[in-house]
Amino acid sequence: MITAGGVLLLGGLWLGVTALMARSELNQVRAEARTLSTQLSASNWSAGRTTAAALATHAHRANQLTSGPLWALAAALPSGGEPLKTVRGLTAGADAIGRDALPQLVSAAQGLNPRTLRQPDGSIDLARITAAAPAINSASALVAQTTKTISALPAHTWLSSIDSSYAGALRQVSDLDNTLTSADLAVRVLPTMLGQNGPQRYFLAFQNEAESRGTGGLPGAFAIIEANDGKLQFTRMESDTTLEGVAANVDFGPDYHHLYDAAGTTTLYGNGNLSPNFPYAAQIWASMWKNYSGQKVDGVIAVDPTALGYLLAVTGPATLPDKSQVNAGNAVALTQATNYAMFPGSSGADNTQRKAYLLEVASAASKKIIDTHSQPTALLRAAGQAASERRFLVWSADPAIQAELAQTSLAGIIPVTTAPYVGMSIVNAGGNKLDYYLDRSLTWQATGCGPTRASTVTITLTNNAPAAGLPPIVTGREDSHSYPIKVGDNRLEVSYLATQGAVLHSVTVAGRPGTGRIGVERGHPVYMIDVELPRGTSRTVVLHLSEPTSAATPIVLRQPLVRPLQVTLKDAVCS
Repeated sequence: MITAGGVLLLGGLWLGVTALMARSELNQVRAEARTLSTQLSASNWSAGRTTAAALATHAHRANQLTSGPLWALAAALPSGGEPLKTVRGLTAGADAIGRDALPQLVSAAQGLNPRTLRQPDGSIDLARITAAAPAINSASALVAQTTKTISALPAHTWLSSIDSSYAGALRQVSDLDNTLTSADLAVRVLPTMLGQNGPQRYFLAFQNEAESRGTGGLPGAFAIIEANDGKLQFTRMESDTTLEGVAANVDFGPDYHHLYDAAGTTTLYGNGNLSPNFPYAAQIWASMWKNYSGQKVDGVIAVDPTALGYLLAVTGPATLPDKSQVNAGNAVALTQATNYAMFPGSSGADNTQRKAYLLEVASAASKKIIDTHSQPTALLRAAGQAASERRFLVWSADPAIQAELAQTSLAGIIPVTTAPYVGMSIVNAGGNKLDYYLDRSLTWQATGCGPTRASTVTITLTNNAPAAGLPPIVTGREDSHSYPIKVGDNRLEVSYLATQGAVLHSVTVAGRPGTGRIGVERGHPVYMIDVELPRGTSRTVVLHLSEPTSAATPIVLRQPLVRPLQVTLKDAVCS
């Protein structure tokens, strides 16, 4: 006769054995997922289908091992059942993805094979993108729901091995979720944007990071691109001087007017992107081009030399008219440092020749990227990296498409949110190119756990310009100032966009009380501070605020310049 204790012992043994077996199956699932990704990237469809089937089999076995009544009862225990609940959730999620998502994804991936998606005339086969959309949408929705379910499982239990497996599985499914979200957006909006329903026209701005603006850098040369039935071509390539004296017909409301009207953002092409919210700049430039040329654009794109470098690393170098080359290794320096040494004057012939040279660089690099037929998957990865860093931005005049873009980093939007927001934006106020040598760091520290809490923002800016050797076009100052300056000194307008509802109590610059302008941008309090930054020195700006307490993860605005922003977040830990 088996006693109650014996029953419990047998049940425990069964749970332990099946848990080990399920863990083995899940390890196979994770390994096969990596193999499948490699096979699909290599367009090895036969092997990919075999691997997907094997993955689904192992996932189903894992789910079967953990889905019986004993497992359900043990996982439901209010104390001690957490590891079993986590394992059951992981196996069920893996089974659902393997059974219902992977077969569709492999078929869709083959239909969207980047190696064959481009047709002999250089156009993109939009019909194939449209045909793949339903499968990708369905798989994306399923994986998104699975990711949400897995995220809600116990992450910290009394069994560390389960916690470790959970963390790895969550990372893997989250990566798949992010990839599918991007793919789903692409198959829904690309056919229209690439001219499936008629020609589309785009304004492409090249931003110069050596002179900072809210969305990144000073807008310089620009191009007009037309897309018709998947075929892309440049129809115009223009210098920034083309839009001199052309105003935009836009109105973004009183908050925008208060912050930016004094800088002429709607009348000066080079100041159209002082706000870090890219849709503002895009609409200004689109309106300026319409007023200049009579042409309406269907969207606006912005890129910087760092983004071009990422893309040229895939395509190989572009050749300029003088037979020199722009490539991944020199794109940033060539366009934002070397060219100023080649044409050092700020006016006259040097200025004309420099603008013409930069136009040649922009044209050669852009055409090389658009015309390439090689390594399309790697090219997409490079574009994705640029978008994640706000170096590749897109705005659409179509409200439906823009609503889709607004959910991604491509849109460059300052979000309307109540989550903690840590947003520093710098604009060059000296009219020079010294931001090529600018280092930036920011520390945000929140303390307290009541309805509101104190936060301290510490911003450190360092001017690393060399003591000698820079031409006047780089070091020259166009601002008005009542104090003496030296060659290489810089001046910056530092804007801090805070959490919605935050209140500023004090600000110091280099340890002394500071002043600035206060406004609002998309619900965020904005504090604008004028900072003189002598060559070879650092200046620290400290803001003391109170802001609403939130358990949400802080959102950080990372303005893209030549040198990356260093960020440290120290959030309060509250029960």
